[in-house]
Amino acid sequence: MDTGRPLSFRFDVTGAFMALFLSTAFGGTQTSPETQPLKLLISVEQQSITAPFPARLTLHLHNSGQVSVWLYRHAQDPDTLRQMVAMPMSAEEEQKTNRTSGGSTLVVRLEPVTGPLPQSTGPAQTVVAAGAKVLTNVGLPHPSLVRLRPGEDYEEKTIVGISPAQTRSDGRDELLWGRYRLTGSYGATYSNGDEVSPGLGVTLWQGKAASNTIELELTPPRASSQGSVAGTVKGSQNQPAAGALVSLSDRQERLVDQALTDLEGRFAFNHLPLGLYWITVRRPEVNVETTTFRHVELTSAAPTGTMDLLLLPSENYEPKQMLHKPVLLRVVDSAGQPAARVTLESTWSSGTVLDNVKGETSEDGTLTLNLVPGRNYVTLRQRGCPAQEQRLDVRPGTGIDDFKLKLECK
Repeated sequence: MDTGRPLSFRFDVTGAFMALFLSTAFGGTQTSPETQPLKLLISVEQQSITAPFPARLTLHLHNSGQVSVWLYRHAQDPDTLRQMVAMPMSAEEEQKTNRTSGGSTLVVRLEPVTGPLPQSTGPAQTVVAAGAKVLTNVGLPHPSLVRLRPGEDYEEKTIVGISPAQTRSDGRDELLWGRYRLTGSYGATYSNGDEVSPGLGVTLWQGKAASNTIELELTPPRASSQGSVAGTVKGSQNQPAAGALVSLSDRQERLVDQALTDLEGRFAFNHLPLGLYWITVRRPEVNVETTTFRHVELTSAAPTGTMDLLLLPSENYEPKQMLHKPVLLRVVDSAGQPAARVTLESTWSSGTVLDNVKGETSEDGTLTLNLVPGRNYVTLRQRGCPAQEQRLDVRPGTGIDDFKLKLECK
């Protein structure tokens, strides 16, 4: 299970694999080790993948630098991260509205290994490139910040939807199955990134790190995979919901595929093995949960599942169903020195819904809390000191917020 915490992982296949890890993964970044301390190695759950199933990857991130860095989890597809902002703005507009944006991203590239095309006699050309896209959370994302100390490692799971290249030969279009090379580029950027690090005296990692190369074998759907799930999604006023994110998961609720609805609110998943599937629909750009869940079982007697789905209206749900935002804080004493083991309890209220979050500062006075954007009231407590209350106005938008708090103790 991915806990989101830094860990010290050890590869059982030592020697050759460790050499590959150091020389390939660490040497594959586009900047020098002096300026790029974050290194990326990608591993895959299965190297042979039968359509329409995705690739399940693990990102192994290593801090080879001399200072701790903060990472934003989970990494998403750049387009998905942009979709989470209901009204895209320029950096100047974001500054005027006091809104923040940003996060970590993973761009995956898939290229076929050069070889002869099956069933072709003449010259062939690629008409559609192979596709690879990081799939997003089924429900609301739960972003958080992870501190990676020097020499530490951190693992993160991700699921990538893949599709083979399409070629044209002898006047026919064919899907190119066979061996492919997969590489990834992990990156992060924040609209307020340049003010966070100097303001708190911490390093919020921004930049890009390139991965090693993995070889995959892509095979076509099995002849028995004749199932399909299709339908429409409508809004609360019974209008077609275009751009809704539809996720397809298997019986064990493992994500299989995703699609955005078209202008008529339609979606479809084809070439599915028979069995039970969960369908989840939500709007990527909203900050409260509007997810609809349904399930369908495909059998030999009924291999096609059809359904009409209605999105729930946006309302104030329980706090756990609202989009929280990572907030990085540093607490100092009256002399400006880091204050360790200070307990913080933050409260947010809409008048009808109450959200309460607690945390404790580490040895350098830092901690992270996931807070609802808006007015939060925080109580600071340290043994031997009276409790103190302060107000945190967490800005709207994605990305992170930061605050430096002073604990007066006499």
